[in-house]
Amino acid sequence: MTTPEVDDPARTEPFPDKRRRLIGSPIVDPLKRLIASRKKSPFERMTVHEFQYDDARVRIYELWTMRPEQAERPDLTTFALVHGLGISSRFFVPLSDALAPYGRVLLFDLPGFHDLPKPKRKLSIVDFADLCKRALDELQVVDPLLVGHSMGAQVVTEILAQYPGYSSAAMLVGPVVMPDERSLTDVAVRFMQSSMYEPTGNAIAAAMSYGRAGLRWISDTASKVIAYPIEERLPLAKARLLIVGGEHDWVSPEPWRERLAADVRDATVITIPDASHGVVHDRFRELADELLALAGIGTA
Repeated sequence: MTTPEVDDPARTEPFPDKRRRLIGSPIVDPLKRLIASRKKSPFERMTVHEFQYDDARVRIYELWTMRPEQAERPDLTTFALVHGLGISSRFFVPLSDALAPYGRVLLFDLPGFHDLPKPKRKLSIVDFADLCKRALDELQVVDPLLVGHSMGAQVVTEILAQYPGYSSAAMLVGPVVMPDERSLTDVAVRFMQSSMYEPTGNAIAAAMSYGRAGLRWISDTASKVIAYPIEERLPLAKARLLIVGGEHDWVSPEPWRERLAADVRDATVITIPDASHGVVHDRFRELADELLALAGIGTA
């Protein structure tokens, strides 16, 4: 079994010179207009956290829409959502709104995506996982329910592989890349096949995010995504897993997700009818229901 082609997970000096910057609430940053257009709960609170590790910056939006007495429960679930290649936390806003009445929601923006500066060097999946785990530790998050979409599913997988006892449950949505199709051409063809079934809203949201990230950073990161051996790393996870995808997700088709699940101790494959790779955006209600059930949270 090989390790990820990138950095050694045990490297001794990842991202030195850490700084933390806490931006106050209410939110005053690139999601302001999108958030302001939503119908808000009277109990909504949102805080933005930014963490700087050398030249890599991570942003986390922390969202609550519950009564203060509910938010103080010691058993409150924390949902941590990690986006895919080229997109950003914007893609998770509908899902986060559906989850926020039932727990603490953390939405990541990874380095180089949305409006975050691009690091000087290419970041591997191991790097992204390291940054996310460090940021979660700074927020003193305990046993989060991790949710990763596409590339984000790789990041979540790497966290679970390196820290098997850290999270007891996770959802991987559209995990990539199939080992027999590890080339940019194969992946691009799969994305084009899937895009034929994407709603217009998904395409617009993705295109806006791609434009912000820029072709160079997307290309640099894509090479790391294609090389990451998720089928080797995922069996190291000890969490209960939901492996989710759309019926028409040819980037992460059902047989591939079944193959991943077969090598994991406790995994369930869920296919959302008539959905494609962007299922986290347009079918967020189904995903929220599955996440709440995974967390043991009733909605009645």
